[in-house]
Amino acid sequence: MHELTLTVEPRSKEVKAKDLLKTGKIPAVVYGPDVEPFSISLYKVDIMKHINHLSETTVITLVMEENGERKEIHGFLKAVQRDRVTDSVIHIDFYVPAKGHKMEIHIPINFIGKAKGVEKGGILEHVMTELPVEVLPKDIVDSIDVNVEHLDFGDVLRVKDLPLPEGIKPLLDLEETVAVVEAPRAAIVEEVVEAAEEEVEPEVIEKGKKEEEE
Repeated sequence: MHELTLTVEPRSKEVKAKDLLKTGKIPAVVYGPDVEPFSISLYKVDIMKHINHLSETTVITLVMEENGERKEIHGFLKAVQRDRVTDSVIHIDFYVPAKGHKMEIHIPINFIGKAKGVEKGGILEHVMTELPVEVLPKDIVDSIDVNVEHLDFGDVLRVKDLPLPEGIKPLLDLEETVAVVEAPRAAIVEEVVEAAEEEVEPEVIEKGKKEEEE
């Protein structure tokens, strides 16, 4: 399981977010079923080194000094708010789950290998790249790994085909499509032409018969 430790500071509500951003810090909030929401801040340089690798499955430990006491808060990244113009991060939400309670998160799907149909020129279309699941924090995994080498043209990978680790319950119908191998366009066109020729041929034969009878 991917883990990350970040040093944060308690933030007074009197400090405006825009003033904080000017100092190179990002405002954030921590909350959860058993946690009264409170505001913090963290250095932008610390989070930006990892922001592209963080997901809902990353366990984040927030280390904070408050009133001379060192605290550790274990949570997950819940939301990242970005500036509409510059796309820079301007606010972060951290979620602290209740002990023994399941979370609803999205786990990335990792497709392993090259599908048989792709070897023949087809395309593996990823209908979904993340699976919504219900899981206890202790059972969270970084990704759901599934081998797709056996998939040929037209084969469909469904939710029920995913090798889900124990303790992870999918929140989608088991028949939902995860991925499908599509034949190359040239092969599809060729099949259509052949089908059209088969439909025309009986008419030619029938016409020939009539001419012979005349």
